Amino acid sequence: MFNAIEKMNPAFRPFAAPAGDVMTFQMGLKGRPAEMNWADPFRPDDCIPEHVKQAVIDCLNTTGGHYTFPTGDNDLRVEVAKRAKKLYGLEIDGYKNVVISPGSDNLFAFTMRPFFTDGEASEVMMPMPSYAHNFVVPPLFGGISVGVPTYAEDGFDLRIEEFEKRVTPRTKMVVITNPNNPTGTVYSRETLQKLADFVIQHDLIMVVDQAFEDTVYDGSPMTNIATLPGMQERTIVFGSLSKGFAMCGFRVAYVIAPEEIARMLQSISVFFLGAPNTIAQAGALAALRNDGFIEEYRQEYMARAKAIAAMLDETPHVSYVMPQGGFFFWINTSWYGTDQEVVEYLVQEAGVLVSGGSMCADSDHIRLIFGALKDREACLNNVRKIVEALKRHPKNNA
Repeated sequence: MFNAIEKMNPAFRPFAAPAGDVMTFQMGLKGRPAEMNWADPFRPDDCIPEHVKQAVIDCLNTTGGHYTFPTGDNDLRVEVAKRAKKLYGLEIDGYKNVVISPGSDNLFAFTMRPFFTDGEASEVMMPMPSYAHNFVVPPLFGGISVGVPTYAEDGFDLRIEEFEKRVTPRTKMVVITNPNNPTGTVYSRETLQKLADFVIQHDLIMVVDQAFEDTVYDGSPMTNIATLPGMQERTIVFGSLSKGFAMCGFRVAYVIAPEEIARMLQSISVFFLGAPNTIAQAGALAALRNDGFIEEYRQEYMARAKAIAAMLDETPHVSYVMPQGGFFFWINTSWYGTDQEVVEYLVQEAGVLVSGGSMCADSDHIRLIFGALKDREACLNNVRKIVEALKRHPKNNA
């Protein structure tokens, strides 16, 4: 019998096999659990500002039925460039350095692909734990993902000596997510300077996912590594309106790249990405031009983080590092079993669904999204259910 899987690149084959994924897992449950596993702010509640809604309606009534350029709406590209200058002092040209995309995940793969040569085992370094796409995508293109360990005792900060141990002549790039997903670590300017020195010394490409840049807490200054000496010409930065702006459903993301790289991406974007949604871009443009609402969101995340930390401090046999950004806690629950065992227990006993750390290559942890639900008390009540379920876990009563 013909077996199509045998014809696939080996890196793709696991994805074609039956998987016990979250959706399948949920379908087998009695009732629907509270979802604290999706990094989708305030899900499932309405959180679109009125001026953004109006921009979408106005576009729908005028030009919304037509394509923009495959590289994105020109006004939106210019606005992204203005924002980069406002936040970081980064001098870029919206036409020469920016590409708009329908979501950052496909943009990440699209941008990485040109740096892999068929037949070469190109290596990509990334801190671990890390966002799953960072280490899943390179093997799909024939590359090798090289995980660089980080440690809870460092607040999951980067140890450059760990990078030095693993760099080889085949290393082509370093990929980080800043703030880190899932740990919530915001890398300091000092740390990023050390990483920049490493990248320059070994003549590498630097790729930075800054999807959570608008959720950084007070006391944790956000540095864009592209602003450090010698880095702008070798750094590719991803941004998104999904997280800080709470506009996941709009699927609007962007890449800021050196002109030589951006020119290539702009030339081939139509073949891989297609034109971003015209109506969504209109909403994104309105959000960027009037972005005061995101500060309210940031303050809300900080308040929730403090409240949840107090609850976790009273929970036996768990540990965590206080997040500096994002809206998630990375919680060590290994005393209670594997991440999947803990996830299943919490669904059954608390009626709350969280993410297992295995998706980030760490089965000792779970990731708790506390950005869910617009009402703070409703969100915190779900966390209380988790805490109470862990307190009555059979291991605590043996």
